[in-house]
Amino acid sequence: MSYLNIPLLCCNVALWCSNHFLSYFCTMYSAILIFHIVISVLLMILASYIVVRSLFGVMGKVRFSTFQDISLPIVAVVFLYLELILGVFLYGIYINKLETLITQVNANAYFSARFWAVEHAILMLFAIIFGHLGLVYAKNLEDDGQKFKKNLLYFGFSFVLIFISITMNMFRNA
Repeated sequence: MSYLNIPLLCCNVALWCSNHFLSYFCTMYSAILIFHIVISVLLMILASYIVVRSLFGVMGKVRFSTFQDISLPIVAVVFLYLELILGVFLYGIYINKLETLITQVNANAYFSARFWAVEHAILMLFAIIFGHLGLVYAKNLEDDGQKFKKNLLYFGFSFVLIFISITMNMFRNA
């Protein structure tokens, strides 16, 4: 083997690796996206339960329970942070894949996709902030009525933001 063929061999190996890694990332993207969607649906169900239970608590129909009014919001906040991690992975894979396909013909679709990704990220960051605030207030307040009100307010905002983001995505991909 001559020294002149080594750069050619390295280029071929790099091309082979990049093609295989791209196909690996595409399948990984699909798997992470499905997991992201499943966690989103579970989070919507959990957040709606927290909001309805808090509404009943404000009306005085249920008593404060450590499991249902502290532990379930903890699980909801853990899901929110898991969604954040999955979303960052999805964004990184999607933008890398999208930038390899950018041409003058599909430039509008590229910028539309990036704009939606920024809107989605901002809405979800606020959903995380509101969910975390609801959890902090529910754990630290003494009055059960105030805990229910804070859970209702903050998890309600979080639920609405998640719902808006999911419906925006449905209309975008319809």
